[in-house]
Amino acid sequence: MASINELKGLASRKGGFAQSSQYLVKLPSLGFFDSRELNLLCKMTAIPGRQILTSDRKIGIKDTKVAYGYALDALSMTFQVMNDYGVRTYFEVWQNSIINQATQTPNYKSEYSHDVQIVQLRKGVGIDTDLKLGPFILDIDIFKSANVVYECTLLNAFPTTITESQLSQDGGLVELTVNFEYDNWRSSRFRNNPDTRNIRALGTLINTVNNIIN
Repeated sequence: MASINELKGLASRKGGFAQSSQYLVKLPSLGFFDSRELNLLCKMTAIPGRQILTSDRKIGIKDTKVAYGYALDALSMTFQVMNDYGVRTYFEVWQNSIINQATQTPNYKSEYSHDVQIVQLRKGVGIDTDLKLGPFILDIDIFKSANVVYECTLLNAFPTTITESQLSQDGGLVELTVNFEYDNWRSSRFRNNPDTRNIRALGTLINTVNNIIN
């Protein structure tokens, strides 16, 4: 069994443990809808998995399994809804581009599918420097020390299901969950890439605000 010092040493070498609350989603901009607002309101999502499909084959006298393909599960995202219901409107517009609700006709997949990205962030450690932004106090040093450590791109994704939003006299925030289908996904690592500098800053701001709200 590993000692606590070995675990601490491993965490130090690997940059600490990945935190599920440090993430950024990048959705396509549809017309006048700015996807940056959706990034701020995404409360929950996941990094997708992939299952290798196998079949039985007899080689000699031994049965073995060989791969013949792969399977993917749908991916869901949950959003907090503001009083303008912009989140729901965004996905209604996207679904309308899939099947036009006026004509009841489907469009070509190339017209409604888009790549969607999910980015895992690492929160850095720095001096305590606070910035007051409305009711929130943000640690502005995180803009310098956060890194993108993993990125996953859903290829040709589109929303298949907009789930019902629960309303109750008991109170609480309105949320919306959307399920996506996609052709495949690919991952890439681009640590310390200058092109991702703004993404890292925006992503850390988003998750800081979400953590304060929740």
